[in-house]
Amino acid sequence: MNHTRTTKQPYRERFRPCLLDYTDERLWEQSYLRAKCKELNLEKEYKKYQVRLLISYLTVFFPLFIIVMVCFELVAFISVEYTQIHYMDFLFNGMTLLLVISLMSINFYESFVSRHRWVMVVTSVLSAYIVVFFDIVQNTYHYYYHGWSLNSSFDVFVLCMIYMFLPIPSIRGAALLATSVSIAYVVYFLHFLALDNNQTVRDIHGFDVISVDIFHYLGFNMMGIFFRIMNDTIVRASFLDRHQFIKEEMWLRQALRQESMLVDSILPPQIAKPIKNSIKNKIMQAEIEFERFSMGVSRRSENFMAIQIHPDVTILYADVVNYTHLTTTLTVDKLVKVLHDLYGRFDVAASQFKVQRIKFLGDCYYCVAGLAEPDPDHAKMAVSLGISMIANIQEVRAERGLDIDMRIGVHSGSLLGGVMGEAKLQFDIWGADVDIASRLEATGKPGYVHVSGRTLSNLNTGDYIIMQGTEKAQKDPVLQKHPMSTYLLTSAVHPNISKSIAVQTRSNLIFQTLGQNRKTQMGGSLSMQDKLREEFEKMPVGGLDFGSLCCRRKSNDREDKTARQLGIFCVAFRDSSLEWSYLEQPDLIFKSSMLLAWGIGCCLIYIQVVTNKIICTTCIVIDLLAFSLLTTLVCIAWYKKLCWWRYGQEFKKFNSWSCKIFHLFEKIQHSFVLRITVYIMIIVSYYMVILLILINCDQNEYQIDFIESKLFRYEMDQESCFHPWAFTNMMALILGMSYTFARIPFALKTIIGCCEAVAYLLIVCFQYVFLFQHSATTTPYLRAEIAHCIRVCMMLITMYTKERQTEFNTKMNYKLNVDLQKKQKAADVTNQSIIILLNNILPSHVVVFRSRALSQFSSQPRPLL
Repeated sequence: MNHTRTTKQPYRERFRPCLLDYTDERLWEQSYLRAKCKELNLEKEYKKYQVRLLISYLTVFFPLFIIVMVCFELVAFISVEYTQIHYMDFLFNGMTLLLVISLMSINFYESFVSRHRWVMVVTSVLSAYIVVFFDIVQNTYHYYYHGWSLNSSFDVFVLCMIYMFLPIPSIRGAALLATSVSIAYVVYFLHFLALDNNQTVRDIHGFDVISVDIFHYLGFNMMGIFFRIMNDTIVRASFLDRHQFIKEEMWLRQALRQESMLVDSILPPQIAKPIKNSIKNKIMQAEIEFERFSMGVSRRSENFMAIQIHPDVTILYADVVNYTHLTTTLTVDKLVKVLHDLYGRFDVAASQFKVQRIKFLGDCYYCVAGLAEPDPDHAKMAVSLGISMIANIQEVRAERGLDIDMRIGVHSGSLLGGVMGEAKLQFDIWGADVDIASRLEATGKPGYVHVSGRTLSNLNTGDYIIMQGTEKAQKDPVLQKHPMSTYLLTSAVHPNISKSIAVQTRSNLIFQTLGQNRKTQMGGSLSMQDKLREEFEKMPVGGLDFGSLCCRRKSNDREDKTARQLGIFCVAFRDSSLEWSYLEQPDLIFKSSMLLAWGIGCCLIYIQVVTNKIICTTCIVIDLLAFSLLTTLVCIAWYKKLCWWRYGQEFKKFNSWSCKIFHLFEKIQHSFVLRITVYIMIIVSYYMVILLILINCDQNEYQIDFIESKLFRYEMDQESCFHPWAFTNMMALILGMSYTFARIPFALKTIIGCCEAVAYLLIVCFQYVFLFQHSATTTPYLRAEIAHCIRVCMMLITMYTKERQTEFNTKMNYKLNVDLQKKQKAADVTNQSIIILLNNILPSHVVVFRSRALSQFSSQPRPLL
């Protein structure tokens, strides 16, 4: 729900006292989005879409979970010499894999879980506790039966699994489950600390190490909660965008249909279409040249002339008999009602008989059959219309007690038809055959259709009662120039010819502006709700397609087409301009990212202080610099929000310093380059903190102390170097944080994440190999450095999979919304061309009355995720 950028202000004006504008940020508040969904009655449809989205994440989790479990066992099987001790590990992990896959497969029955959402929660809770249970049981088994003190294998993975993949609809529910899992692991560590005084056990589960684990779990829980909130916010915003786009598109389509019907009722389609296309091309050309088109204020008249020859048509002229008497005996109000009733009936009948009405002037009404498109039955259609008009006027005469009748003349031949004029366009018909039809009407007899011999030759005479023409026709000078026989026709009581057309009239003729009652019309429309539901079902969810196996919905062609426009690994648009447009969208949840970055930074600083027991000036300075940087960023990001909390809608001018902070914050939000700069600064500050652990480690002293402690059997002093698992957990936190930032290119995140993993592997396997080799492992006889590397690689794969799925869904929604915007833009151009055309046909005040609501609505800026 992003808005267009505002124009840049002069430098001095930026820092003058200003007002607080929190409109854009407010649209991305989760509370506002929830309230908006409830206000628009979209909560039910959103929950359906949420179920589909959660299932899509589950389709990604399945192969990820299988790969992680299988690779974990393969590495252990390949790297360990004594495989006999691992039979129980294979059994435990196999049972974990089988039970989790079996439980979570239930959620693929979308219709079932949509009706019983508790099933998703129950299966998720059981799956999470199954992984935790077998992880703890496995370590406990090896401790009591083989004397191995092991570190947990899946504590980090299960937290990522809960927040990022398990189908738990509630953010609070996911947070409670993850917190309980974290507490379970902490209790497990405290159990060993209380029961065992072994130095190795205390190295793994000492009080300082447990406090590090607590902050490590705290960091991952904050990261998971942020991911859930951010994901819910983006999905709801995209959902509301789609709802707005669909309603606008449908309403605009209906409005354009009505405007087109108005134009087609005035001009034949084959005349109106090329004129509208010409106007549309001029509008689009003006937009390309950055010219603003002003409608109504400085309207430019278009000079059109389009004449067409129609060689085989039938012309009908009709005249109301005693019209002059009506004008002198009826009030204006009653006269207008009678004419409205009559001409309304005639128009409906003309539409049914496919006859193009040209115009009516007072009591004269004339039209042409076979004009809009060639029709071999044009004579029959015109005569049928004439008989129907007589039946209608006789019915009106009987209902209203009026002495009126109809005199009609019909002639077949050729004519010229087209549009002429400069100030106003006017469609009309010309030709000798037009004059003949007019004279046939003037010399006809009321209650009959007066036709020429040429027209009669095109009719089935058995359908009509035929009489000789009038004496006036034989004496008419115009008709005498074209010697012909004329005939009077009436219906032979044929139901399809003589039927009258009832037109619903109103006591007061009120013509409402198009779209005036838009909400009422759309809110009560069943087709609108069906269309919205259909579009919501088409919203992309990504993931893998298990439809053939688990009864999921069929693939969406439009979704597949959009997905092919995205890259496989980095999920970038193949169209570079579209990718750049996506990246330039403002990051209106930047403040939430900064708050998370500050929280993770505090956790890292605490872990570094506890782990690095040597007090040094450099450490204090770097920690203070990192903390100051993060605190400054979070203050800049939240200052505007705090002011809004404090003053709300109150009219208040802020001083220049507040305005500077507002402007800096907005600049970062809207600048792609600045966002990346802030992102890099935060990642660098994290590594400044973690490097303090490495630079204060004397590896040579540690090796000597370790060897001597083994030789002389005394407790080793652990203060000479850092705790390896604390370093690994810090790397896992930074790796997760590298992927969690919003509005940062996914390719950049992946590159940084891979660089971090490679740097970590170099540190573990080469720089500090002795330290990591003699730390605790996760599987008996598995080299400890491999266990460390497995955790970081597992974290990298998990975060990549999670972020790729999120990026895929976001970009799919963005692309579909862009496509909807293009459709709306094309509809807007069509609307402008129709209004320009109407301005050249109708009086200006009539066009303004009909199109004011449409033009105002179509000119509103449209938000876009």
